[in-house]
Amino acid sequence: PRAFVKMAAPTVLKFEAFPDRTLTVMLFTNVTNSAEIHQGLLDRTLEPESSLLDPAPLHSLFALHVAAHKALVDDARNGLTTRTIHSEVVYNISANKHITEGLRRFGMGETATSVLACRFDASPADVDAMKNAINGDVVDTADLEAELAKLTDHARVKKYYKPGDLECSKAVGSVEDAIVQRIGTRDVL
Repeated sequence: PRAFVKMAAPTVLKFEAFPDRTLTVMLFTNVTNSAEIHQGLLDRTLEPESSLLDPAPLHSLFALHVAAHKALVDDARNGLTTRTIHSEVVYNISANKHITEGLRRFGMGETATSVLACRFDASPADVDAMKNAINGDVVDTADLEAELAKLTDHARVKKYYKPGDLECSKAVGSVEDAIVQRIGTRDVL
């Protein structure tokens, strides 16, 4: 049986280059207060500060991990493009350099029914606060990747990342390879 309850354990991502840093990830479904949360994001009053993503254009947890690593690198170099490390994660998921566009496309919308909530170095109190702030069902960590795959909107992934047929062929690579490459090289191109 799948667990969609407030007590579900979050997923914690670790970073080899930043062994003292973690990213706690929770997927919420059946969200009922997205307008309120979205307004809190805009007003910068949402506590604890978090990355709140729309899971539909997010192809994989690995892509999120890469974007979060890039945010940590940018933060360590004092080179954040956005105001906070958490908004930097949302921006880094994007394949283009337009901040507003990236936040709009990949951030949580005011009518969202599913939200991927992420927080760096989350304490148990932060996790509880995130669960209390978002009215929805938390997907258990064991089901996270399968649920993300179900929520992925492949048409939006194709529209936002524009993976080519050749680069996504079995002999060359995959859609995930194309997405991760775009996230990693956006600032270079």
